[in-house]
Amino acid sequence: MDKKLKLAVIGSPIKHSKSPQIHKSFAIQKGIEIDFLKEEVKPEALSNWLDDFFTSGGAGLSITLPLKELAINYADNVTERAKLASSANVLYKKDLKIIADNTDGHGLVTDLVKNKEFQIKDKKLLILGSGGATRGLLPALLKEEPHSITIANRTKRKAEKIVEDLKSKENFTFNSNLITGGLTDVFLSSSEYDLILNATSASIDPNSPLKLPKKIFSNCSLALDLYYSEKTSAFLEEALSGGANIAVDGYGMLVEQGAESFRLWTNLIPDTSRLLISNQKR
Repeated sequence: MDKKLKLAVIGSPIKHSKSPQIHKSFAIQKGIEIDFLKEEVKPEALSNWLDDFFTSGGAGLSITLPLKELAINYADNVTERAKLASSANVLYKKDLKIIADNTDGHGLVTDLVKNKEFQIKDKKLLILGSGGATRGLLPALLKEEPHSITIANRTKRKAEKIVEDLKSKENFTFNSNLITGGLTDVFLSSSEYDLILNATSASIDPNSPLKLPKKIFSNCSLALDLYYSEKTSAFLEEALSGGANIAVDGYGMLVEQGAESFRLWTNLIPDTSRLLISNQKR
């Protein structure tokens, strides 16, 4: 790879993103040079920003909240993963075409199965939130054949819409039970869960606490907050005080989905273990 690759991560907010450090580490590991930008981009500015990025030599970028469901519409070609997710967290240029993909599900499943040794098959899962993150994760999780996935959202209809959209996709079938409901104590406490995922914005918005019933964590093997931070999030504190066996943030998922994105941009597969070990030592 002769010339320096121009890459980026965009979203709003974006200040907390560790993507530049992760991808620069991958680049050093693989002996290539990259420029990796981190820019705050609002939804209304997305299309113009992407035009400028790709016409000025941009090769690929990561998309984070709240742009994932918009970014898919910019692409010339959309991968099966992104179609199933109805959202894209990766855009890149290939043969003069812009490709949209979604590596979130791959990243989460790889992190759970490989790094955390959590087998998804036949387990009961609870996902809190029904935005673009949940859309991106659901198809990959269903392919692992859990017993059930419950999606709980403040607006129950939004959770139902995700399931309806997924069931309408051609050539995608699954046997797991999909259950939807609101963020009410009665609904959340109606079952026990092996894995609880927080895919809401509550961890980055202190004005929107989830106020979950502690009993939902009592038999939980693993609680995972997709948000990652130096500090323990309110969700993870709730999980630990409620009895969850393990409570972790989404850094491992971020690294694994980043590695898959890096492969799409460069055709190189980085070793993620180095970053995961160094993060544990912090």
